[in-house]
Amino acid sequence: MVQEVNPHDKQSTGEATGHLIGTREEWREEFAYPWDEDEVVTRRDTLRFLLGGAGALFLATGALAIIGHLPAGPGVQALPVAKVGELAENDWRVFDFPDQYAQGILINLPGKGLVAYSDVCPHLSCAVIYQGDGKHLHCPCHEGLFDATTGNVLAGPPTRPLPLIQLAIHEGTIYAVKVIPR
Repeated sequence: MVQEVNPHDKQSTGEATGHLIGTREEWREEFAYPWDEDEVVTRRDTLRFLLGGAGALFLATGALAIIGHLPAGPGVQALPVAKVGELAENDWRVFDFPDQYAQGILINLPGKGLVAYSDVCPHLSCAVIYQGDGKHLHCPCHEGLFDATTGNVLAGPPTRPLPLIQLAIHEGTIYAVKVIPR
């Protein structure tokens, strides 16, 4: 014989247990909490949320890393900076590259030929000056010294070398092509 039991009825008993089914409900009534509005979140749901969030952050970080290494503009930007033979040995020229807000320095080194670097010191962004001795670039702000043939740091507070500007010669004109950060 099956007996129907109302779980909200305090007087109902379960045949198998012999306990009052309503005793569980009594303490809920005494404790004023809106139990009907409570949503149960299991450990499995929490774990899914945490793993999904970690996966999304991993993918977003990877995408940002890839985007950060893509070139900012077109791959090649040829900007004329001088004519071939215009600069004598130990002569130099400052030019705007890649736009009017940044500059480069073109130097005709004895025995080496033409080299170009960004003229912005990597320490505190002061302009570097070629000393004319065929060996050094000097940052007057904090006495930084760079090798003119390589752009590497020789002395002073800068810790990074000068960014190299790639040059190309076409039909007697020297072009600055792109900045190579180092």
